[in-house]
Amino acid sequence: MHGDAASTIRNILVVDDDPSVLELMGEVLRGEGCNPLLASNPMEALTLAESKECSLAFLDIELPGMNGIELTGRLKAKDPHLDVVIMTGYGTLENAVQAIKIGVADFIRKPFSIEDVFMCLRRHWERQAFRERIRQAEQRYADLVQHAPMMIFSLRKDFGLGFVNRACRTVLGFDPSEVVDRAGWLLERVVEEDRDQFAMHVRGVFEGLGDAGFLECRLRHREGHVLHCLMKTFVPAASAKLERLKQLEGIAVDITDRVLLEKALVQKEKLKTLGAVAAEVAHEIRNPLVAIGGFARRLHSRYPEASEAAIILDECRRLERILDRIRNYLSPVDISLGKHAVEEILHRCKELMGLELERKGMRCRLEVEPGLEPLSVDANALLQVFINLVRNAIHAMQKGDELVVRAYRSAQYVMIRFQNPCRKPVAIHPDALFLPFDEGGQTIGLPLSYRLIRSMGGVLNFSWEEPYAVFTVSLPRFQEREAESYDSRLTPAEATKRP
Repeated sequence: MHGDAASTIRNILVVDDDPSVLELMGEVLRGEGCNPLLASNPMEALTLAESKECSLAFLDIELPGMNGIELTGRLKAKDPHLDVVIMTGYGTLENAVQAIKIGVADFIRKPFSIEDVFMCLRRHWERQAFRERIRQAEQRYADLVQHAPMMIFSLRKDFGLGFVNRACRTVLGFDPSEVVDRAGWLLERVVEEDRDQFAMHVRGVFEGLGDAGFLECRLRHREGHVLHCLMKTFVPAASAKLERLKQLEGIAVDITDRVLLEKALVQKEKLKTLGAVAAEVAHEIRNPLVAIGGFARRLHSRYPEASEAAIILDECRRLERILDRIRNYLSPVDISLGKHAVEEILHRCKELMGLELERKGMRCRLEVEPGLEPLSVDANALLQVFINLVRNAIHAMQKGDELVVRAYRSAQYVMIRFQNPCRKPVAIHPDALFLPFDEGGQTIGLPLSYRLIRSMGGVLNFSWEEPYAVFTVSLPRFQEREAESYDSRLTPAEATKRP
């Protein structure tokens, strides 16, 4: 009669001390394709309910030893989803109120007809179908939230999370069970330089002094590397009318790849601008420099005791060396791209630099995410970059320090992070580290490294994360086209430095 709905209900419990009622209900339920579980007293009913699962029970309100209301409480304590129909020949308002409080689903008045029973069954099927639709909707919502490629969370005023989805594991490396209900956890993951801004934004929303909205900040992954994230906070609809907010809802999207792409474009334009400006500067300076140098040499030969001429000569030679570096930096030579495993190149670098590290009493720890795919790179050039970055770290470290090299991937890039202790913060702007004007030999490889990585479509960045200096090489996982010829050329002088 009721199709698939009825087929989902196997057992229906009927409890009445009147045998004729049990017999009638048994026939009606069997005719509906159900399996009636008939009991003449509450203890028998409890025994049947323990042994067999049922979703509907018809209970007489007047039973020996325990009335129907009390029996309902006992049955629903075992199965809160059980639908109970009270059968009664009389009733009081008190009984009705008590029955509703404990969750009675329906009433049927004695003497009842078969149609009354059918009516109760139909309402039960409808409730079952409605519950199933709710369950499926909740499941779809839960699946959507849990499988969304972004962190979805509930944030409390103490910066703890009341909820976070599974993306927490892929974005920050933490299982949700590790972080939920830990006071201050999200604020701890925000990079120190961004904490004040983040805390001010969240507190402002909680205290009604600011609006929820978008905020860009950096979060630290469990493994130590930094992610650029775009956060959106909003007030839950249910809390909008409350005087005091208990929690904010929010999402966090990893935009590291977008930031790296923007930096790659900026670096590309910087290289082009540097090339144009440096070539013009070198050309304009060299002619007067040659004249000044020649004049200083004649003065020095005529007046050898004059220290001023010697000083001018020394400065001219220094400027000539800078111009030579600029000329070499801009003179092109092709590099060769091919598919190579970054892990193998890193191990080769560690092997080559191991003796120097050991001699200085330093250590190098290499951590590579399993399964990194081969990248389109020049293996020799990339090895030269890694060696230059390790040498730069050795110069900054002291005996007993450890250099940590970690390779991992995002959706679009493979990142290789070189992190070393550094007692003194870098005094110059990070971008200046990659310019070809430095006189001190220790960083002479950084401009070369910068340009090599750019030639392979990647990005080389520096950041100061007290007390660590961090260089990060970001290489594209998917090479759509060969790098432009200007960006993929090196000088003959640089080429001879390759291992």
